[in-house]
Amino acid sequence: MSKCSVQDQRTVQYSLLDYRKDPKSGLVNGPYGIGAAVLSIAIPLGLGLSLGLYFFLRTKRIIKIRQQSKKLEQEFASALFQLGNRLGDGLPAEIAFSKVADVMEGTVSGKFFNLVSTNIRKLGYGVEQAIFDPQHGALSYYPSNLIESSMKVFVQSSRKGPQVAAQAMINVSEYIKQMHRVDERLKDLMADIISSMKSQIQFLTPAIAGIVIGITSMITAILGSLGSQIGALAAEGGGAAGGGLMDAFGSGVPTYYFQIIVGLYVVQIVYILSLMINGIQNGSDKLNERYLIGKNETKSTIIYCAIAFFLMLMFNIIAGTILGTIGGSVG
Repeated sequence: MSKCSVQDQRTVQYSLLDYRKDPKSGLVNGPYGIGAAVLSIAIPLGLGLSLGLYFFLRTKRIIKIRQQSKKLEQEFASALFQLGNRLGDGLPAEIAFSKVADVMEGTVSGKFFNLVSTNIRKLGYGVEQAIFDPQHGALSYYPSNLIESSMKVFVQSSRKGPQVAAQAMINVSEYIKQMHRVDERLKDLMADIISSMKSQIQFLTPAIAGIVIGITSMITAILGSLGSQIGALAAEGGGAAGGGLMDAFGSGVPTYYFQIIVGLYVVQIVYILSLMINGIQNGSDKLNERYLIGKNETKSTIIYCAIAFFLMLMFNIIAGTILGTIGGSVG
């Protein structure tokens, strides 16, 4: 083999595109080059980031309000119990809200009851308007179906007297406590499944896919170069065995296309798993669903693309060293 030919085989894996001619069909296949493989990362990166950032930026502000509402729901049972006790002591509803706000100061429930009390004292609202007013009502700051339903029960029962309202609030408080217990039990039962799905989204799927792409890139470079070298040896020696070995190596699937397929798979599997996790944890909650998709797609896509990029470069350098050694010994 000539010195020029050996040099070509040493550098072929570093080419940008590297189209190869199939010895059997005569068709030109490719691109096999490391440059094309690296450029192909832009396709899953663009799709994953555009999808992730779209959902994340749309929901990141609203989800903060939702998280505050969730905290309020967790504390609301004890707050309603306090409210029921104050009403049972014969206090008017307007004063009862102020008393509960003082007792639960520093908590989300305390802030909610303080908003109601402030609306009553400073804006001159009645209890119902202080809670449900579209602009200044406390529910406008803490949107929650659970809290809204509880306050509607309070408003309706308070019209029948403070004792009826007190008993209603205590009953609702007990109902919410039981509901939280059932919810916690379900979370415990599904904890292992959810943890496994989260680990797949956050690390396993993008990491394994990136490693597969790196190894595939190295194998494709080595086999392609070895096939060319064996073909050159067969042409010089005129041996049929060399041609058979060359056919055995073949051209293979370009890393360019393989990476696009795997990258799109990562984007899809993260999307599907995010939907499933949200369905298990939150049911039909579109807001949290979009937020999870946005967060997971952004992180997982970046992790996958970073791992695939660095491993392709590293493994191709290793392949170049191996092929350079083989080419030098053959030459």
